[in-house]
Amino acid sequence: MAATPTPFAPFWKSVFLPQTVALVGKTNPAKGGSMFLLALVNQGYTGKVFVVSTDGGPCGPYESFNSIDELPAGIEYAILCVPANRVPDTLRDIAKKGIRAAHVFSSGFGDLETDEGRRLEAELKRASQETGVRVIGPNCLGVFSPAVGIAFPPGIFPKGVGNVGMVSQSGGTTQALIWCGAHYAYRVNKAVSLGNTVDLSVEDFLEHMIDDSAVEIIAVYLEGSTNPRRFMELVKRGSATKPVVILKVGMSDAGAKAASSHTGIMAGSGPLWDAAVRQAGGIRVSTFEELVGTVSAFAKRRGTVGRRIALVNRGGGEGVVAADVLPGMGLTVAPFSQQTQQALASIIPSEGTGFINPIDFSLVGGLPGVFEKMFAIIDDDSETDMIIYQHQIEFAHLFKEGYNEYLLDALATFATGAKKTVLVVLPLYYSGDEWLRSLIYLNERGVSTHPTIQGAGAAAENLARWQERSIQNR
Repeated sequence: MAATPTPFAPFWKSVFLPQTVALVGKTNPAKGGSMFLLALVNQGYTGKVFVVSTDGGPCGPYESFNSIDELPAGIEYAILCVPANRVPDTLRDIAKKGIRAAHVFSSGFGDLETDEGRRLEAELKRASQETGVRVIGPNCLGVFSPAVGIAFPPGIFPKGVGNVGMVSQSGGTTQALIWCGAHYAYRVNKAVSLGNTVDLSVEDFLEHMIDDSAVEIIAVYLEGSTNPRRFMELVKRGSATKPVVILKVGMSDAGAKAASSHTGIMAGSGPLWDAAVRQAGGIRVSTFEELVGTVSAFAKRRGTVGRRIALVNRGGGEGVVAADVLPGMGLTVAPFSQQTQQALASIIPSEGTGFINPIDFSLVGGLPGVFEKMFAIIDDDSETDMIIYQHQIEFAHLFKEGYNEYLLDALATFATGAKKTVLVVLPLYYSGDEWLRSLIYLNERGVSTHPTIQGAGAAAENLARWQERSIQNR
């Protein structure tokens, strides 16, 4: 088998920053080739595209050719959207034109879990080894690289190049993580959907993103690995310098069966994976929502982090719920210092509230300056590491015009210069439009905002866990 490409070799530039792309496949509407052509147009791909349409369909604004033989030399990257039984020979044909990296969109290989599918996958692997063409896939969406405009269908994603990298065995999950960046104010630097990983593996792309300084946060959606030892070694190395957030699925019997039918990859033992990821310093999350919340929190982290949480609430009941929930997530709701309690008592009436932690400020939240003073006092508290604030939009904007905007602006202004990391819980009760505006506003101001206390708690615990690991590695 060809040697694994080294980081930042010309090969990786051909994968993530290609200036020339060939697409081979059907281009009539609703066909695979047409979807990728549309994605290149919509995302604004900056290079040249050469199309070999196998059904004579339209090729958009791009130059078309009757066969692979007619393609010019020097093309860096190919997208193959031909039937599975034609993929191995198509790979051999593009190799003759000097193309060395190919994304195989086509499915119908090991993912079918049939003898024929496995035979075709073995033949594709053999073609890759014989020709030296490195394969992404099959059965995947390939590469997303906003720096040059390479995109998954439909090519309508948040604009901008960020600091998040993703390695994934699910195209839909990768698309969703990129889309969520619009509301949670992070951007993806590069991503890859790998599918069956007949050649280039999760580990190959993970190693590249570890060594890529432009990627500061790595997200991984993993169904299984063909080389678990190498995977864990990379997680350990990567976690020493940047968070590696892993959504490992197939942890139950039902999930393992679903993973096998999705990509044909065996998921492995759930408890063993969980223990190994934690030992390696990775951050394992259980749901897609936790993946998004954790990536968002790391993208916005500033100030101290830790397990001792200061809870600030718009009502007493939600504070009690949070005080029950957070300890079960590995966090503590530690009492404020006596100095902090005395300072809070000087600005907040004692009726209906207490100053130990959590704190309910609903009685005085509307008084000018009290909101800001309260947070400044808590920020100086010596017994807590992070602040979680639970904000009720209804209490604000339904009672007084402009009140919600005032609170959000004051909160964001405080969080920007706070010594402690601030996380916000923004539950959706009634005010849908106002809720979405508030969610986007806070995230864009750099405040990590979550729909539930469980989401904020998970993000806080993941921040604390990675910080602890970083201190141990010093």
